[in-house]
Amino acid sequence: MTEDIFRKRPILGNRILTPIKDNVSESRPVVETKSPTTQTNSNLEISGNFQNSNDQDISNMNSNLASSLDTLQNLIDSESKTTEVEQTSTVVQPTPVPTPTPIVKKASPPGDSSVGNTFFRFPSVSPPFGGNIHSLRWTGNKYTFIEAAGSTSDYVRFNNWHLHGATVWIGTSATGAVDRVGIDPASGVTGLIPQATKQIAELIRSTKEITGGKTTDPDGRPYQFAVVTVLGGQDHRAICESIESGDVNTMFRPVFNELGLKTISLKSALYNSMGELFALEVSFLSKHELGSGRHLIFLHKANDIGGGKSDESLTEGRLAGQVASLSREFDWWINGLERGGGKIGSIETTLGGTARIGRYALLASCIPRSLFASDAFEVINLDSAEWVKENLSSQIHEYRSNFATTLLRTVWGKAGERMSDIPVVLVNRFDRSMVRTRRVRSNIAILRHMFLGNPALDLLQGDISDERIAIQREEAITDNKFLTIHDRVKDEKNGPWQQQRRIRLSSCVALTPNKVLTLAQGNDPSMANDLAQAILERVRGLATSQNGALPSGGFTVVDALVPSSLLNKPGTTITKNIVIQAAEAIAVGLRSVGVDKPLVNLYRVPESLSSEIEDVIIQFSEDQPGTNVLIVSTDDVDTHSKRVIMSNPELKAIDNATVSTVYSFGRLLRRMVTAHLMSGYHHCIEDGHLIHAFHRHYYGGNYGHRPNFLVGGTDRIRKKKDE
Repeated sequence: MTEDIFRKRPILGNRILTPIKDNVSESRPVVETKSPTTQTNSNLEISGNFQNSNDQDISNMNSNLASSLDTLQNLIDSESKTTEVEQTSTVVQPTPVPTPTPIVKKASPPGDSSVGNTFFRFPSVSPPFGGNIHSLRWTGNKYTFIEAAGSTSDYVRFNNWHLHGATVWIGTSATGAVDRVGIDPASGVTGLIPQATKQIAELIRSTKEITGGKTTDPDGRPYQFAVVTVLGGQDHRAICESIESGDVNTMFRPVFNELGLKTISLKSALYNSMGELFALEVSFLSKHELGSGRHLIFLHKANDIGGGKSDESLTEGRLAGQVASLSREFDWWINGLERGGGKIGSIETTLGGTARIGRYALLASCIPRSLFASDAFEVINLDSAEWVKENLSSQIHEYRSNFATTLLRTVWGKAGERMSDIPVVLVNRFDRSMVRTRRVRSNIAILRHMFLGNPALDLLQGDISDERIAIQREEAITDNKFLTIHDRVKDEKNGPWQQQRRIRLSSCVALTPNKVLTLAQGNDPSMANDLAQAILERVRGLATSQNGALPSGGFTVVDALVPSSLLNKPGTTITKNIVIQAAEAIAVGLRSVGVDKPLVNLYRVPESLSSEIEDVIIQFSEDQPGTNVLIVSTDDVDTHSKRVIMSNPELKAIDNATVSTVYSFGRLLRRMVTAHLMSGYHHCIEDGHLIHAFHRHYYGGNYGHRPNFLVGGTDRIRKKKDE
């Protein structure tokens, strides 16, 4: 390897040229250069290399550099002289120096074009994944992503998402997520999106009817409403795929035409931190008919797949995370209601795990009791006890244990404390006529808050205060110590648990104008008795399949929903007096079958809420002690039937046929207690102690035998003589 065969050539950096100022000398400063040094240890071999000619190279380099600098200086001098001549001859306005604009990083450029189909629009790029919730601000069919990195209230105000009312649906049965999109004579339409848009459209038309054609509130804001749904992961995925599919036009156009919503537009509005859609913004092109409001349909995803009917999934310990995620999404419509002064008309739930997560999320979001309307209620969709025995015989133990734990959490547990005095209404989930009835009642509860005192919402008999005070009076009269659950141990560390909410078993019937007239005139005395007997068997059959097992409740509310179109129809036989007489005849029939106190209320339903109703709807709601409902439902199965879990093999060498048996229902219920205590979420753990207290009423310390006391109170004896 040769050494010292090269020398390193100097590297000259580029100089920055600055304009010459007046007070700066134009003389060129002396430039000092350093001589290059020889480079040693080079491994490059180049022929003709003269290692000893250092002085000559340095001289040549310096002369070349001086020549270049002289040329550059001459150019600068000539340019400055030319500029001075031009300034003395003409006055030229100085040109502004452009300043660089800062580059702002955005999730998507403003005004991105969207994709979608006839009714639904979505962003053309995937929503941001991770971080905060993102909202979309739409201008026509173009959108801008906005990251919600601050207070939710600020972003609700920015998007003008104030709400005057909302309805909450939690679970598969309540939302109708698995129902095929279509038209149904009983409920009007089927499917989650059609039912939600129907609910919103009816509220819009009702406000316009009540206010005489106005579509804005006294503050000049458009009336806006929301439908809040909580879905399992599988249902959420199915809904999102259905609205993005190519056959949306074929599937939804007949439904929207039936609802009179030919110009509806649904656009994605909110995406959670995982980039999943959880809200649609609903608007209508016919502003003169349906206003310019921007309504919302929330599609909250509760979990990965589904909640499941059993509480077993609580052992996974994911409840706290699921609840925290949901409560952050709930903040959007809670802030919308607070900004718009709106109220929640009703909550519809089920027995499934999605409903369980949804209730705990309502607790975690600290939803105030004041956000519920005065006439608000919660509906729990059930199967009739007879249907369960016939169609779910292999799962009857699981169904009854889930029924008990759901009722305990909702009425006596932490959810009951937060939503105290809001009644819990048990209904048959397959009765679509009841779906229509309870949603009309929910809309009336919202409208009463918005337009209290408006004649369009007055009762046909009495006033609203009479109705509310009568129910409060009967609840106070029927209150007793047997509604409280105690933990039957010597040192009662937990409890007692008061029944925070009243339980009502409900169903409805539609009476044609001819039948209403027959009841009012008394032409068929047995009609009222038969009607009362049939309806009571139906509502009590929600809790037990044994006829006569559930005694009469404290009182029964009879609500007659009379369409205004039926009362205002020319030449109609249905008048105010006729309806009053028919309702009183039904009350007499209820007394004849053992109801001590019927309460009759006559509702005038606005035309916008009853356009498809041509009959008088009678809703029966029997108030029942919660502990009685728990007892008859649980005893609908053999709680102490034994199940073989271990037996000896049948071999000649083994003559001991010893088997191991357990009370299958008792072990299942005890497993539900363990699941709540292992959930890791404080509200759920406290509910676990409540369920454990209920378990002790059926399985005592003496080998699991049933104790001689019943649920409710401290001295409620099951049998006069101990077993």
